[in-house]
Amino acid sequence: MLNFLISLIETPAIILGLVALVGLALQKKTASEIFSGTMKTSLGMIVLSAGSGIIVSEITPFVSLFTEVFHLSGFATSSEAVVGAMQSSVAVIASTSALILALGFLMNIIIARLTPLKYIFLTGHMMWILSVTLAFILYINGFSTVLIVVIGSLLQGVLMTVLPAIAQPIVRKITGNNSIAMGHLTTLGTVTSAYIGGLVGDKSKDAEDIKLPESLEFFKDTSMSVLIVMAIFYLIVVIAAGPEKVAAFSNGTNYVVFGILKAMGFTGGVLILLQGVRMFLGELVPAFKGISDKLVPGAIPALDVPALFGFAPNSLMIGFIFAVVGMIIGMFVCSAVFGDVPLVSIIGAFFTGGVAGIMGNATGGRRGAIVSGLVYGFLLIFGSGFLYTLFDFAKYGAAGVGHDCIDVMVILTLLKNPYVGIAIIALVFVLLCWKEAKYKRSESQA
Repeated sequence: MLNFLISLIETPAIILGLVALVGLALQKKTASEIFSGTMKTSLGMIVLSAGSGIIVSEITPFVSLFTEVFHLSGFATSSEAVVGAMQSSVAVIASTSALILALGFLMNIIIARLTPLKYIFLTGHMMWILSVTLAFILYINGFSTVLIVVIGSLLQGVLMTVLPAIAQPIVRKITGNNSIAMGHLTTLGTVTSAYIGGLVGDKSKDAEDIKLPESLEFFKDTSMSVLIVMAIFYLIVVIAAGPEKVAAFSNGTNYVVFGILKAMGFTGGVLILLQGVRMFLGELVPAFKGISDKLVPGAIPALDVPALFGFAPNSLMIGFIFAVVGMIIGMFVCSAVFGDVPLVSIIGAFFTGGVAGIMGNATGGRRGAIVSGLVYGFLLIFGSGFLYTLFDFAKYGAAGVGHDCIDVMVILTLLKNPYVGIAIIALVFVLLCWKEAKYKRSESQA
């Protein structure tokens, strides 16, 4: 039964569909409306996941060729790879993280019910990464199995409430309302980058208002701007690599044509992903009103980062491009400072560097988007290099890979001394509760 429940929580399409079902049922919708809303929400998430899968598969040859062309040696950045290896290699981490995942989600709901922080974290794979991260750090600090589960579940629930709250002031600027929040483990990186972008930017010059000559109007089309950027990236790499190296990936296709096709495939993945976002948000947000009204008054769903893509497509592309630049700078700095070099994460640059650009535009306009993307890319790579020197992940089955979630980097660093780390997290939680209560009072008086 526990495995069944954990499998539900770990599957985003199912958990979001169930959330829609509960919300619609609480609103006493008809059976046909409940069925339709539930299925469309789940299908939207499946479409989003399919788009994400295409993006990953289309960019994988680029990463391999990029590494080979520029003679880079180091480690890949993937939090999913790190925690997956740990779960497979250390039985205690596997068993305790499963319980932390389930009980932590329950704690998140209880905290949202009882405190001013009304955020329900619904990004399944981020919940999984966080649960394994907490099980790992408590395990290596010598806590017993029972304490790992108890402390880990409490921390999971608190962090899943705190992280969306940290991002929400900027998310409100992006969306114009409080209907959704961001539920992701890159919150501290994107928010920090956005505030830095805001310091040097100019909010009056919105990236979404960029006026192009009539001959370049096609750049306003998301599909065309993504295609052109990715075609440039891919063509530079395949031409530098040459036909012989590209042949290992192209299955006989001409190497230049292969680069163009991969860029088009990546763009197709982005379009599918955005369609999935539109589908599940169109059903989930109205359905969530039932939960907000009945179970957790004022509840706000904290969703995966693609939920923000449609609000600022120009800023998304600016953040993506400059995150790649920031990552390349970060690689050279890590080589000089740590010796170990985290490799550029194009996926991280697009999904979360893009969100850094969207947030930077909200705080500092087009210049803010540029600076935010650049800073975020640098922080991701530098933070990954720093963490790689702090922990021996290979000892726990995760050889040759490092984290790419900045929140995980911060959490692990804080909890290296668990008592100090827990105290800091508790203090942040209390401060955010006070800040949220103050914001709600000001809103009610307005």
